[in-house]
Amino acid sequence: MKWNNSFGFVRPFLRSLAVLGAVGALTAIDFRLLGVNSATAAFTYLLLVLILATRVGLRESVIASFGSMLTYNFFFLPPIGTLTIADPQNWVALFTFLATAITGSHLSSNARQKAKEAESRQQELQRMYDFSRALMLGDTDRTLLKYAAQQISELFELEDVRLYSRETDSVVQVTTEQTSLGDSLLRETARSGRTWRSADGSALVVPIQLGGHSLGSLGVAGGKKLSEVALQALAQLVAIALERARAQETANRLEATRQNEQLKSTLLDALAHEFKTPLTSVKAATTTLLSRRELDKMEGEFLTIIDEEADRMTNLVSDAIELARIGSGPVTLHKEALAAEEMIYSALSEFRALLDGRNLRVEIENSLPLLWVDKKLAELALRQILNNALKYSPPGSPIQVSGKLHAEGKSVLLQVANEGPGIPKGEQPLLFEKFYRGNEARTRMAGTGMGLSISRDIIGAHGGQIWVQSESGKGAQFCFTLPVAAVEAHSAA
Repeated sequence: MKWNNSFGFVRPFLRSLAVLGAVGALTAIDFRLLGVNSATAAFTYLLLVLILATRVGLRESVIASFGSMLTYNFFFLPPIGTLTIADPQNWVALFTFLATAITGSHLSSNARQKAKEAESRQQELQRMYDFSRALMLGDTDRTLLKYAAQQISELFELEDVRLYSRETDSVVQVTTEQTSLGDSLLRETARSGRTWRSADGSALVVPIQLGGHSLGSLGVAGGKKLSEVALQALAQLVAIALERARAQETANRLEATRQNEQLKSTLLDALAHEFKTPLTSVKAATTTLLSRRELDKMEGEFLTIIDEEADRMTNLVSDAIELARIGSGPVTLHKEALAAEEMIYSALSEFRALLDGRNLRVEIENSLPLLWVDKKLAELALRQILNNALKYSPPGSPIQVSGKLHAEGKSVLLQVANEGPGIPKGEQPLLFEKFYRGNEARTRMAGTGMGLSISRDIIGAHGGQIWVQSESGKGAQFCFTLPVAAVEAHSAA
């Protein structure tokens, strides 16, 4: 450290001596060799001062100006050989020369400094371009931050570069020596959105922001000093690259989802064909056998059971495929006017085998208006709710289905009630979420948690609402509304 300090003092001193030596050499040439007059000597001194200001620096040119003034006075202004001036006009000439030399030195030094700054900015812009090009052509996955830090370190010759991402709450760094940068400092800068600079200016941290949102922070230290403006520009490029990577990832995910849905649809169609073909054969065989009169009573009962179960299996396959299609995309409706009684009894007809002697009560108000629904999907939604009521109520307990006019005749309210253990208040808002199953139901009964979610989507697509009313130990009542045909026709008109 002592050697560095003394060297820092000696070097300017030696440069000053060299400048004075140059003034002396020029004086010897002008006075001894060429014997020029005072005007010519003044111009040669001025030329030397301007060259020093351009090539060396302002301090050296000012020293040369004063040295030139003294030698010019001593050797070229009468009386020669003294530092006195006899003619007052020569005083004016001397000070004019000094002012011109100093002013020229200052202007030349400023021009030199501006040229350096322009060159520095040009190099900085070139490095910015190289950095942005590297980001555009580089990786767009989770290695982006590491790649960006490496590029900044290499292009801008920095010893410590750190990038913090708020999304992953992680810091990546490229460093060759320990500096004052710390992970907590980068996190605080990202949170506050304010630039941080060390006292000696050797370290700088700026936030990475895009569209008013904080994405993280960028910190540099050591090596060549980088201006705050340049570092903010780098941070903006990193923010754009992160957003581009995120958009690319989203696009890839959407494309993968689209292809997945296309594959799912193909598989569903194949499964539907593979399941329904043997079921159709079973149905044809049982129908043919049942049409014969020579069957005894036991054979007839068995064939009837097989025939009914084949119908039920066919409906279950159709429902499963429809549920999968609804769960993977928007619901498409084919509406028609339909009596509420017809829809309810059509849905209930498939539950005879599941009732196992349980009492199923149906209470429908007289003269209900026609519904404006997709018959297939509305029945599917009702079957899912009925299946849920059967699953989660004790064997032998009754199930009640009711229908009545609702909302001043604009819709029909359908209700399915059971006498199960009830649903806790905290779980009721979550029942219609996809894949959700209650804590008790999860251990007591197999299922996927899709049925009520599908029912919600179907009823919502019709413009209706679905909810549950339940108290612990007092069963549950699922309620939903469906639009009335007369209201839909009036709205369309």
